[in-house]
Amino acid sequence: MKYEKVNDFLKIINKGKSTLYRFYRKNEYLYFETKKLKHKRLIPETHAKYFNSELMHEENKVLNQKNQSMRNLIDCLVDKDSLQARLWYMDWTYFFTVAYKYERNKKSCFKMMHGCYDYLIGKYGIETDIRLFFTTEPFANRKGYHNHFALYVSNTKLHDEVVKAIQSYFSFDRVDYGKYDKYQAGVFYMSKEGLVNEDWDLLGNNLSDKNMNDESNTNN
Repeated sequence: MKYEKVNDFLKIINKGKSTLYRFYRKNEYLYFETKKLKHKRLIPETHAKYFNSELMHEENKVLNQKNQSMRNLIDCLVDKDSLQARLWYMDWTYFFTVAYKYERNKKSCFKMMHGCYDYLIGKYGIETDIRLFFTTEPFANRKGYHNHFALYVSNTKLHDEVVKAIQSYFSFDRVDYGKYDKYQAGVFYMSKEGLVNEDWDLLGNNLSDKNMNDESNTNN
């Protein structure tokens, strides 16, 4: 943690000493995060955010959004028959995001994800179970849509090869991926706004084993 001398900290927050001391009298638990060095009080630089109302508003907004997402997640997990809960309890190997180079609409994204799944099944379907759950979302900073998808590959020996195959399939696009961590709530994040029409699908050559055949958007 970086600390500032009182006078330097006051310049950062553009406030007077009286405001600073009044703040710590009201928030003693934060005062204990300050420290003394050679008889001089040092203030954590991170405390500057408490004097910036705009920054605090943004932080509170983000915190409220996270709390709402957590409440939604808990509600879904309580209803163990919900699709989100059933996906949550499944095993997943990777979490991917595909940002397309060219502008694509929902239908085009839907076809691209089905094409990717068919490509993987054609190459590896005999050797491994493959399950893919995807959603389609609009870009925040440009026109068009992108895809998130969770992938399960039961044969661990094929993991690296399957990743390379996906990168090859989307060779013109930006592909980000990482090991799937259920505690990051990836499948819930993907379905948090609901699952509608061509915004999503669940594909796999092992869906019947999981009693998930009827959940495929292709069959609806």
